Amino acid sequence: MGFEITDQDERITVTLSGAIGVQEATSIRQQLFPLIQASSAAISFHLGEVTEIDSSGLGLLLAVKKIASDCRSSVSFHDAPAWLRERLRLTGILL
Repeated sequence: MGFEITDQDERITVTLSGAIGVQEATSIRQQLFPLIQASSAAISFHLGEVTEIDSSGLGLLLAVKKIASDCRSSVSFHDAPAWLRERLRLTGILL
């Protein structure tokens, strides 16, 4: 259960690992949303190390997509395990 957020070269990179639940989603939201709103940088999520994600984590990803769209930015998801890709599709995060 961890995350790292970097903001450089017109790209915000978010690397998630372990279980993503309420606490992690809240911490990520507090750090990430101001960065998104302050720039039009593309947002890149790296999900290869995620072992579990609950509705709070999925809600966070959905909210990031919405805010990024409103700010005319793009969001991409990388390295998601098959089980997570399926959840992202079912929730409409991935199409």
